[in-house]
Amino acid sequence: MLVVDDHEDIRNTLSVALDDEGYEVRAAANGKEALAVLDEWTPSVILLDLMMPVMDGWTFREEQLRRQDGKAAPIVILSAAGDLEKHRASLGAAAVIPKPFDIDHVVETIAAVC
Repeated sequence: MLVVDDHEDIRNTLSVALDDEGYEVRAAANGKEALAVLDEWTPSVILLDLMMPVMDGWTFREEQLRRQDGKAAPIVILSAAGDLEKHRASLGAAAVIPKPFDIDHVVETIAAVC
């Protein structure tokens, strides 16, 4: 599981909660860091914020798909952006979770995607 979010508190909360559920978790603060993680490791799913500095979620997804020839890990969008269903469709995301989020809902959604 790769958690990509620019807010450290969110990354830490999600990492601890998902680790407690038995997932191997790595975290990145933006899309550029996430791509570096993907160069070394393949997660089963990516929990992706959309609005981040350095490289946003849309740019990350485009580059992820390009680099991985369409065999990219599925993504779950976790964002405060509007029109999440529109973004889900355009990015080919497996699911969306609006911020603010309930951690139990995050865990249930991830379990359904994995």
